[in-house]
Amino acid sequence: MLLERGLIKNASEIPADAIPIDPELTMPTHLRCPAVCYLDIEFICTECGRPDFWSAGSQQHYFEISKASPYKEPKRCYDCRQKELARKIQARLDSGHTPS
Repeated sequence: MLLERGLIKNASEIPADAIPIDPELTMPTHLRCPAVCYLDIEFICTECGRPDFWSAGSQQHYFEISKASPYKEPKRCYDCRQKELARKIQARLDSGHTPS
C-alpha cells in the first residue's frame, strides 16, 4: 500500500525490524504521513528521567487502533503515564465528576 500511494519507491526503504504503517488506518487522506514505518523509539522520561523505549508494535496499536494523532511522540515511561492517569482521575473525582 505504501508503494501504491507513492510514500516509498522501493520496499527496501522499510528496515527489516520495522513495521510498515497502514496509511488507511493512520491518516485522513488529505494529510501526509510523517513516517512510513514504526521503529522502536528510545527516549528519556520527562517525569523521572529514566531511559525507556516505545516499541514499534505499541506504536502501531496506538496510531492504527486507538487512532491517535500520528504526530505524537513519547515523553513519559509506563510508570509515570500510570501515575499521571491516576492523578487525572483523582482530580476529576475531587471536582465532583463521576468516573466513566
